Amino acid sequence: MDECAILTHAVEAFAQGGRASPMDSSTCAHGGCIVLSDQVEEGLNWLYSRKLNDVSWEVHSVDLSKTEDVWLVIGSTGVHAPTSEQVAKVASLLESNPDKMAEIETIGIVARRGISALLKGDMESVGRAMSENHLLLRSLGVSCPELESLISAAAPTSLGVKLTGAGGGGCMIALTRDPKTTSEAIELAGGRTLISKLGAAGMTVDSDDGAPLWNPHA
Repeated sequence: MDECAILTHAVEAFAQGGRASPMDSSTCAHGGCIVLSDQVEEGLNWLYSRKLNDVSWEVHSVDLSKTEDVWLVIGSTGVHAPTSEQVAKVASLLESNPDKMAEIETIGIVARRGISALLKGDMESVGRAMSENHLLLRSLGVSCPELESLISAAAPTSLGVKLTGAGGGGCMIALTRDPKTTSEAIELAGGRTLISKLGAAGMTVDSDDGAPLWNPHA
């Protein structure tokens, strides 16, 4: 799984001008819940290290509990927003307005609070961290009217809501115990939805007979 995630990240980073993190590729490969950090985190399951240009990540998984009645509803705005452009936009904002780094630092604090809640199975606190994270992202200018419309529609029946990915369009996610109602609300607001269990399984390999060998460390 690690090799697949690393290879996928390399391709994704190339397509996005070297600005992609290994979050999506690692989550798709391993499933469950993935945490990225600039250091190995105590209490999490360390998987592997990844380095791209001058940025490095330690990739971890989280042991989830009490998720049987919790779902994620993904809502797509249908608005295309290239990740490389969104990342460059935030970088430009931070360069012109260094005070905005405070929001970046707070995002890290909120993320750690959310991870702690996940480990305890406290989904209400996870949801609050998600919504707080979204407000911080919005203050950095990476939301858009279409995302805000879907988020506002989903919020009343959700534990937490936020944009996902680079922002500027794309998708939002809602953590909810009532996925059908939340999904319907998002669709009424103009989004397209997908419902997933929290911590869904990742990639499976049925057979690799005859597949070419690849060494990510070569």
